Amino acid sequence: MALVSMKTVLFVTVGGSPPPIITAIKKLNPERVIFVCSSTTVSQVTGSGTPCEIHKGSDVIERLPNIPTQANLGERFDPEQDVVVLESLDDLSECYRVIAAKMAEIRQDPGNIVQADYTGGTKTMSLALGLAGLDYEAKLFLTTGERTDTVRVNRGEMTMQVSLTPVMVERLLKQKVPPLVAQYNYPAALVELENLVVAQGMMPDDSRRVRNHRSLCLALDAWDRFDHLEAWAYLQPLMKQKWIQPLGLFLKRVMSSRGLIDPEFDGSQGSPGHGYEIVEDLLLNAERRASQQRFDDAVGRIYRALELLAQVRLKQKYEIETGNVDPQRLPEALRTHYQNRQGKIEIALRKSYELLSQLGGDPLGKLFQERQSLIADALQVRNHSLFAHGFQPITQSDYQKMQGSLVAFIREGVQLLAAELNFKKSSSSPQFPQDFLFEQP
Repeated sequence: MALVSMKTVLFVTVGGSPPPIITAIKKLNPERVIFVCSSTTVSQVTGSGTPCEIHKGSDVIERLPNIPTQANLGERFDPEQDVVVLESLDDLSECYRVIAAKMAEIRQDPGNIVQADYTGGTKTMSLALGLAGLDYEAKLFLTTGERTDTVRVNRGEMTMQVSLTPVMVERLLKQKVPPLVAQYNYPAALVELENLVVAQGMMPDDSRRVRNHRSLCLALDAWDRFDHLEAWAYLQPLMKQKWIQPLGLFLKRVMSSRGLIDPEFDGSQGSPGHGYEIVEDLLLNAERRASQQRFDDAVGRIYRALELLAQVRLKQKYEIETGNVDPQRLPEALRTHYQNRQGKIEIALRKSYELLSQLGGDPLGKLFQERQSLIADALQVRNHSLFAHGFQPITQSDYQKMQGSLVAFIREGVQLLAAELNFKKSSSSPQFPQDFLFEQP
């Protein structure tokens, strides 16, 4: 693989005092300099003769060649390509647009390292260059020295890099990450956080805040993919935060619940609940997909939750596996129907609920009998979709119909079965947070 040749490109704003600009160029020694000028200062960059003036008060005490000549840029300076002239000096958006366009052009070459010294020029020019530098990940510099007034640096200029890390942390945690978290878009939030984790010079408090955000995003991303053990590994160290504790306690009950029904899952790190938390977890996941307008995915999860509710009930109460029904576990009146079958006996969603209805007094079976026509109608939406047997996209109204019938049935069923076990209602299933509150005491 060919190596990328790295080249430093320095942006400088040009005002009325050339010496700080020359100091910055000589100190940073870039391969290329982009001069950001006004129509009145561009002559200091491209003018012939001695366009640069050194002032003492209102008097001109010295006239010097243009800045590229004084800085010994030679062939490194191309007046056709390396000068940006701003026409509307008090229009921040216009100044930013012009500078950002040039910076984006420079950024097209992956070998370019962008620097920006915003010492010269008007306040609007400096602010525009600073903002563009932040957005295009330039290293920012300020050239300063001894002052005897507020107009200019008089002597002893030195160029120093500006620490952007605190600014970047605030922009990230207050502006960039919150909208992504609100959308449950943890992969995108993690990309933003990972880029900042490697930043140098981060203060301990900022470092802790970024690490906490990253850990919680990793936990919720894993949980969103049903990788419950990975989620707990990231969430457990954050359990000192009181607002995270209900989430962590629910995850532990989900792990225990999953361990009861999934023979390949180790639920030993979980905490016992009513056993149907894995069903509640699926419904919460469906809510998140619906909030992202992913209604096909949401309905698929609702269907699986409906199926799983019956599976957990049959396994937990009657020790019946829907994927391998043992007729001996059934009441004697039902055995003949199943014993006549060849090979492994499997029953699907509808048959599972019909079996529950036949088991005599089962609260979930009774509820199904009361709602089976509504459930059957709602299932037609899923059956006609591309993810089942048809080609119809699932709309928001389709999803809302499923909520009003299937989700309502599932939630009521879980409540009935939890009450049967005298499980406390206070141990509810929380949705993922849509904002992070680490800075609160």
